[in-house]
Amino acid sequence: MKILIAYAGKTGTTEKCAKLLEEKLNSTTNTTIINLDDQEADVSEYDFIIVGGSIRIGMLHGKAKKFINDNKDMLKTKKTAYYICCAFPDTAKEHFEKNISKELLDSSVTYDTFGGEMDISKQKGFSKFIVKMVSKTEEGKKEVRILNENIEKFAEKIK
Repeated sequence: MKILIAYAGKTGTTEKCAKLLEEKLNSTTNTTIINLDDQEADVSEYDFIIVGGSIRIGMLHGKAKKFINDNKDMLKTKKTAYYICCAFPDTAKEHFEKNISKELLDSSVTYDTFGGEMDISKQKGFSKFIVKMVSKTEEGKKEVRILNENIEKFAEKIK
C-alpha cells in the first residue's frame, strides 16, 4: 500500500507527529511524507492519504485546509485519515467539525488529535502572546504533550 502523509504546521509539532506516524507504519507500508509548506502532492499516486495540520485559534493550518479543499473530489475516492495537533485534545471534535467537511470525516478510516506542544521559544509575534496568555489559564495548567497512544491507535487502524 502506498501512503501519503501530507501535513502543514507552524512550529514543528505536526511534522514531528508525521514522522512518529511514519515510524509506526513503515514496516508494513510504502510511506511518503510531504510538508505542504514546501511541496505539492499528487494524491492520485497514492492508495491512502493522511492529512495532518496544526490548529491555531480554532482554525486548521491554511495549507492543510487548502490541500483538502483542492483535492476534495479525489479524497472522496481514496482511503483517508486526518489528524490535528492542538494543545487541548478535549476540543478536537469541535475543530474537526469546523475545519473538515462531515462528508470527508464520515468517509475516512479514522481521524484523531495527536495532542500538541506549547513551546514558547518556537512562537513568534501574536502567537507568542497567545501562548503566554493561555499558559496562565486553568486550561494552560493542564499537561500539553504529544499523545503517542493516539498515534499508535491511528496507525493500527490504517494497517
